Amino acid sequence: MKQLLHIAFALLALPAMAQVQVDVPIQFTGADDRRGVDGLADPTQGSSAITVGFAVRGAAHWCSATVEADTLDLQLEPVISNLNNGLLLRFAAPTDLHGPLHIRAGTQALPLLRPDGLAPIRGQVRSGNICEVLHADGTWTLLAPELRGCPSGTLQVHERLCVDVNERAGLSFQQAASYCNAQGGRLCRWDEYYAACTLLQDQLADLFDNWEWIDDTSNHTQTADQAGLGDCAAQRSASPLNSFSARCCFQPR
Repeated sequence: MKQLLHIAFALLALPAMAQVQVDVPIQFTGADDRRGVDGLADPTQGSSAITVGFAVRGAAHWCSATVEADTLDLQLEPVISNLNNGLLLRFAAPTDLHGPLHIRAGTQALPLLRPDGLAPIRGQVRSGNICEVLHADGTWTLLAPELRGCPSGTLQVHERLCVDVNERAGLSFQQAASYCNAQGGRLCRWDEYYAACTLLQDQLADLFDNWEWIDDTSNHTQTADQAGLGDCAAQRSASPLNSFSARCCFQPR
């Protein structure tokens, strides 16, 4: 066996480029400062040994990223075979992203959440910014989201609530709820809408011009609730299939 190892290391010493596979343990002898193997290339498989240089420059965690619908596809070289707890990946966001998102690093798309368990809101994953995500128990966590406070395009009502400055017109109730969810927010409840309306009415665009969908209940069957036409206290119910306006509420981070 020693003779085979001597032959393998003799091959490594040749000036020609070659790939040598040694499938037995290697024991180094001699002074500590002279032990080691020089000239190892970057790993080509997920199970390959990682050199110090490869690890120091962060290549073991760097991915290229593309987006398909609500899923970020992360490509890592060498390819990941197993998603172990504690796996940390970095990438440059290819576009602005928010709302319920997934990450595919391998074969399965898994949810991407903030450390508080909520979906990223507007401004927390911005085009070109470097993002770090950590895998644990079937979920990716977005570490240190960039944005603090209220997302862009909103105003802070109080320490637990932000509201859209602009309304979105032409939405049914279901479309309005889906729209806010895709922004990382939700339709405002009645008390939230009233607080935003009374405290920020001079700063909210198109306020009082249209009925706006809210997330509330009333004693009217097969209808959904609206607020805001004319004054802050205005409220009614309407068919959820009809098109009206909506503005979203957000929880500040």
